Amino acid sequence: MDDFRKLVDIMARLRAEGGCEWDRAQTHDTLRQYLVEETHEVIDAIRRRDHALLCEELGDLLLQILFHAQVAREHGEFDIHDVISSITEKMIRRHPHVFGDARADDPEAVSAQWEHIKRTVENRSHESIVGGVPRDFPSLLRAVKMSRKAARAGFDWEGPEQVLEKVEEEISELKEAMADGQPDRLEHELGDTLLALANLARFLQIDPEVAMISANDRFERRFREMEKIALKSGITIEQSDMGTLDRLWEMAKKATSSEQ
Repeated sequence: MDDFRKLVDIMARLRAEGGCEWDRAQTHDTLRQYLVEETHEVIDAIRRRDHALLCEELGDLLLQILFHAQVAREHGEFDIHDVISSITEKMIRRHPHVFGDARADDPEAVSAQWEHIKRTVENRSHESIVGGVPRDFPSLLRAVKMSRKAARAGFDWEGPEQVLEKVEEEISELKEAMADGQPDRLEHELGDTLLALANLARFLQIDPEVAMISANDRFERRFREMEKIALKSGITIEQSDMGTLDRLWEMAKKATSSEQ
């Protein structure tokens, strides 16, 4: 606790007169980008399975929380103690099966109880069932969270096979839109296809954001390998035909097949 208090005091000192001019100039709005960046760096450390890096990045993320709390304290809104008190009360309130007499014997029951408490005890019944998911969320993540909320209310498919049929239906409609060539309809149908794929990921219990990060990494790794092969072969990628590029790509895939 002494270390935490010391960090809180450091943040206050940086923001005080005679402190750091950059830190003093920041607001909730200007800090938003850093909060997002630090969150993604935490996620990357988890993906790398780098525990030392994860420890460091969690510290950077914690600093952002303290930064916002200090800014709020200076404006008489709240402070870090209010933040801690609020989340402490919420965690006890939303876990009556741990801190009370309720029962929840599996993760699904816990999740259903969590939503019930939000809509009744916390008086959020006026909100839409699919509400409470910020628009600033990554789009695939937002799609999964909203569809999960709708599913709890019974609006869902029976299984992944039915979702896959929906994906195929949306792809068919996307092909029709491509034939029409109408930009608005193309965007609409592509969006519906991505939404269906996000639902398929939910049924398969795969995080689509994580899957997309892995796919991007594979593409970058393979393309870099393709560039190496082309260079060794005296081939200029920009001046090659598609047949040559396809052969290079297949060679790159084989060369990186053992990598994650």
